[in-house]
Amino acid sequence: MKKVLDFLKSNFSIIKWTVEYFAFLSLILWLLFNFNVFSSRHWWIFSHATLHGFGGLVFGTLMYSAIPIYIATVLIMYRKKEPIFTIPIPEKIKNVFGKIKTWFAKPAPEPAPAEQQNEPEQNTAPEYPSDMPREMYIPYIRAKQHIPLTTTPSTFNKTPATPVPEPVIQKDENESFPIPSDFDISDSLPDVNSNPFGFGDGVPVFKDIDFDTPTITEPKTELSNATTEYCKNNNIEFETYHEFVATEKYLIYEHNDGDFWVMDDETWFASKKQRPSPIPEMINLAQQNDLIPVLYLESQNIMDLPGTIEKLESNGVRVIKSLDELK
Repeated sequence: MKKVLDFLKSNFSIIKWTVEYFAFLSLILWLLFNFNVFSSRHWWIFSHATLHGFGGLVFGTLMYSAIPIYIATVLIMYRKKEPIFTIPIPEKIKNVFGKIKTWFAKPAPEPAPAEQQNEPEQNTAPEYPSDMPREMYIPYIRAKQHIPLTTTPSTFNKTPATPVPEPVIQKDENESFPIPSDFDISDSLPDVNSNPFGFGDGVPVFKDIDFDTPTITEPKTELSNATTEYCKNNNIEFETYHEFVATEKYLIYEHNDGDFWVMDDETWFASKKQRPSPIPEMINLAQQNDLIPVLYLESQNIMDLPGTIEKLESNGVRVIKSLDELK
């Protein structure tokens, strides 16, 4: 019953459109053709009648096209989550209704004296879910405050390192230029084979460059998981984009990490792990390409799994626990 109520609340515009559509259709049939949709006798006559002339053509076209038009409009509203027609209300009418509301509105209660008002103590302690382990408190607060898990320590918190004294080289003030002890420089010349850059640091040596050798580029890593293997084994055509697998009908994201995860609306995090939620990007890509967004839970080690699945399905995401459910 709760799921039915949640579905009706999230799709209230569809219910409103249904009532308006059939009320308008029944009004047209009554005014133009004197046909009462609430009369079983009229429906019996319609099922056994033969339509003739222009009036019969219009009546038959209206009756047989009403249901397909209704189904098409409902599907559009369900996908876009928006009403098909928006009738703008003039500002004058809004002002009139606003004045009428002020006439029937109750007067605001007078504030109590400042001495009698007891300000409630603000509870600064953060609220955690009841079924969350204690070791997940810090990642949960970091995710809520958008703080990364690995941060560099502040310079004010660093302990000053003990400076290492540099050795003092005593120089002779009278010795401005060192005098060599031996003028035999044949052994002091640098070895050409040992120094690949030539006889000195200031003398460059040019080498042959081969332009015919192709540059080796590393191949791009292709996404490979249980979803891609399933598509290959069942001969299903698919494409990969980032961490998504797109088929002719579905856009699939696979969650296969065995750690304990908390799937928030904006951030997913586990112990020493944090990543932005892929659900908004998946919904956006699915709407652009007219696909059905699917979340495949290969690993189900998730906090409040039934509540998380119910929240995702209310946002239009199909959650599966086996790839065979796609058939």
